[in-house]
Amino acid sequence: MQHEGHLRKTVCVIGGGLTGLTAAYQLADQGYKVILLESSLQLGGMVASVSWGKQPVEYIYHHLFTSDTYFLELCRKLKIEDKITWHQTKDAIYTRKSMYPFSGPADLLRYRPLPLAARIRTGLAVLKAGRLNNWQSLEKLTARAWLISQAGQDSYQKLWQPLLQSKFDQDENTVSAVWIWNKFKLRGHSRKNKVSASRLGYMRGGFTVLIDALKNQIETLGGTIHKGRTAVGIRYHQDRDQMIFSQVSDASQQASAAGFVRNEGVSPKKGYIVSAIHDDGMLSEYEVDGVITTVSARQFANMATSLNLPDDYLKKAQSVRYKADLCLILHLRHSLSPFYWTTICDRLPFVVVVEHTRLTGTKPYDGVIVYVSRYLDVTDPLWSMSDGSIYQVFTKSLKQVYPHFSLSDVIHWRLCRTHYAQPVIDCAYSDKMPTMDTPSPGVKLAGMAQIYPEDRGMNYAIRLAGQAVASIKTYLEKD
Repeated sequence: MQHEGHLRKTVCVIGGGLTGLTAAYQLADQGYKVILLESSLQLGGMVASVSWGKQPVEYIYHHLFTSDTYFLELCRKLKIEDKITWHQTKDAIYTRKSMYPFSGPADLLRYRPLPLAARIRTGLAVLKAGRLNNWQSLEKLTARAWLISQAGQDSYQKLWQPLLQSKFDQDENTVSAVWIWNKFKLRGHSRKNKVSASRLGYMRGGFTVLIDALKNQIETLGGTIHKGRTAVGIRYHQDRDQMIFSQVSDASQQASAAGFVRNEGVSPKKGYIVSAIHDDGMLSEYEVDGVITTVSARQFANMATSLNLPDDYLKKAQSVRYKADLCLILHLRHSLSPFYWTTICDRLPFVVVVEHTRLTGTKPYDGVIVYVSRYLDVTDPLWSMSDGSIYQVFTKSLKQVYPHFSLSDVIHWRLCRTHYAQPVIDCAYSDKMPTMDTPSPGVKLAGMAQIYPEDRGMNYAIRLAGQAVASIKTYLEKD
């Protein structure tokens, strides 16, 4: 498809995760020329996969909610909706060295660590939160203060505080009430009715089916994908004369030796030049009309130094705090429990255990797939430990939760480290958030920190891609 209206303008998309791939696909589908740069050698970002058994499995646990309309619509457009399957799952909470089912309201009423009155009050608070639409009223409240006011101190300490600790570690007391409100709303919308457990979705063949479909469509529509190229700079060039740089091994080389091309007779025009370093140290520069970057706010601030953005915007970008994630994937011979998702409330080195094959069945993997995860600051000593040491720490504590677990059950294991895994959503975050529309109108910042008031996730990554594409189109078509 070619749209003469925008004369095949070029957009560089930085980042090959789900947001970047979706944005690149949508742009290519609407006739734009697309260059996508991905720093790693694998597409997918936090949805990237490793091949174990008969089908790939994601490095980090993922699932769908029935309310994930943007995800479902994208799959319909790519004609892969038939790959999605839905499952009723069971969840649990591990606290005081005991396991408690915790899949829905009925389990809450049977949750013995809380007195009956606190259970009822907690249930009413969750129902009330699910009906709340004016999230702005929660922005100046911490999750802690709001939960205590709604459900009581006992409920907070025994139920909600461990949940906040599991995601934000030492920052649990600064997290906005908006974050926990969204969790209530999301889970509630994924239930068939008010008393059932959540229905969660997965894709036959794994979510790599979606990643591959996006990649194939981008390339079929004429887009270019470069893996192993890390974007390091974006600069604005108002009076460019159609200069194109490619595969420059030394920035000081003469233009003729570096692959410099000058198109004579072309009127000067404004645009951007994106610089990227290859895995082998070579430098490439791409002349484009607009840029969508899907990296963390801090990474964007580092690569945007030549854009001369206002100090207040850069300060916001540099101030966004992130939690890192350590996610150990275990390929086991035997199941750990009947539960898909287990939140760990006791003080252990990990905060959640996800038995992926309770969602998919064991057949695709010739065994059981389990994720063991921990969110933390990169200054935490655990982050700096070797993969093997973290494996030993996690599996030793895993035996405390599941006494029948044995290291002899482990077929394979792999540790995934994600530096920018979860933005810390503080109070009044909308005032602190660096907006998607940066002060340089042809550059859009569409990372996890721009997904608000919702929490990061595949569905909202796709929605954000659409918003970034609509905004860059407005800029390009006005130009």
